[in-house]
Amino acid sequence: MDIDNLIVHLTDFYYRHTVIAIALAVVIVILVIFRPKAMLKTAGMIMALAVVAYLLSLAIDMAGSGKSQKEEAVQTVR
Repeated sequence: MDIDNLIVHLTDFYYRHTVIAIALAVVIVILVIFRPKAMLKTAGMIMALAVVAYLLSLAIDMAGSGKSQKEEAVQTVR
């Protein structure tokens, strides 16, 4: 999960679908103004899920690099 890649995708979405992006932003602002407690709970859940997804992707990447290092070590022994 690269932050730069995420930003590129979001800006690309904004430039391709400007009206939809602005409408979504307006809806989110209205919800934050009229239901701040619910929006904070939702934002907290989304952030918690994002952290879990990041940790899972990090663990998968680490497992993959460990496996490739083990394979390289086996190749050098042979």
